[in-house]
Amino acid sequence: MNLEELPAIVRPGVIRAVIEIPAGTCDKRQYDVATNSFPVDQRNGIPRRIAFLPYPANYGFIPGTRMDKSQGGDGDALDVFVLCTAQPSGTILEVEPIGIVELLDAGERDDKVIALPVDRSLITLDVADIHELPEAAREILVTWLLNYDPEDGARLVSVQGRQGAFAAIDRWVIRS
Repeated sequence: MNLEELPAIVRPGVIRAVIEIPAGTCDKRQYDVATNSFPVDQRNGIPRRIAFLPYPANYGFIPGTRMDKSQGGDGDALDVFVLCTAQPSGTILEVEPIGIVELLDAGERDDKVIALPVDRSLITLDVADIHELPEAAREILVTWLLNYDPEDGARLVSVQGRQGAFAAIDRWVIRS
C-alpha cells in the first residue's frame, strides 16, 4: 500500500498525517514508496542527521496532497508537524489542523501544517488555533523550521491560523 495515496481528509475538520520522523529525534527520514519504509534520507551520499536541536514535534506528510511545482510548490506532499508525544515512523494519525507555517525554501513553497491528534490522550497542548499556543511554543516551531537545515535557507512567509491550514490543504489536495 502506498501511504502517499491515502485520502487526506477523514471527515470535516480531520485529516490524516503519516509520521516520518518522531519528535525528539535527529535523523531526517523520508517515506520510500518502493519499499513502504522510512529510511534515513541521503544528501550527497551521506545520511542526513540534523545538526541542530532534535525535531520539536512529530514530522511527516499529509497523504493525498501534492504541492504542485507548476503552482510554486516543492513537488512533495504537504508537510505536517503533529504536536504530541513521540510517535514511531509509519504511524498514521487522525489530526486536527490548528495552523500553518508558510515557508519559502529555495524559491519554492514548503509549508508546514501544525496539527493536534484527535486522540486527546496523546496531546501535550490543547488549543483550537496556532495563535492560542503559548507564544514561546510558536516561536520555537518557527525558529526551528528556519534554522534546522542551513543549506535550505528557508524564509518565513507567514504564520496562519486554522482557516489558513484548511485553505492550504484544500489547495494542495489531489483531486481525481
